[in-house]
Amino acid sequence: MRILVTAIAATTLLLGGGPAALAAPESNIVGTATQRSAADRQFLRDSHYDEETSAVQDAAIRLAHTQCDYLTAVGNSPDEHIYLAESARATVEFPYLFVFAAVEAYCPENRA
Repeated sequence: MRILVTAIAATTLLLGGGPAALAAPESNIVGTATQRSAADRQFLRDSHYDEETSAVQDAAIRLAHTQCDYLTAVGNSPDEHIYLAESARATVEFPYLFVFAAVEAYCPENRA
């Protein structure tokens, strides 16, 4: 299961929002086409993705939901939170903050 989550996270960021998405044209900046839910806005603000392009934000939101799905499936423990943060270290600038923000916004029942 852990390998699957890592593969999904890497694929999500590679397809939807790695460094290439950061170089997207200015017309792709947040607010031009995407409406966000209150939970999305909270997550983006808390994870420091609120100033990124829509493509990067979409990838971050997908990864956050994947992390919540993982915690729900395998059980909510501090070790699993650490595992998720460490797995995202290569693709997320603040991986522990990212996991915390994902849990707070999308699956507060999985607080460790």
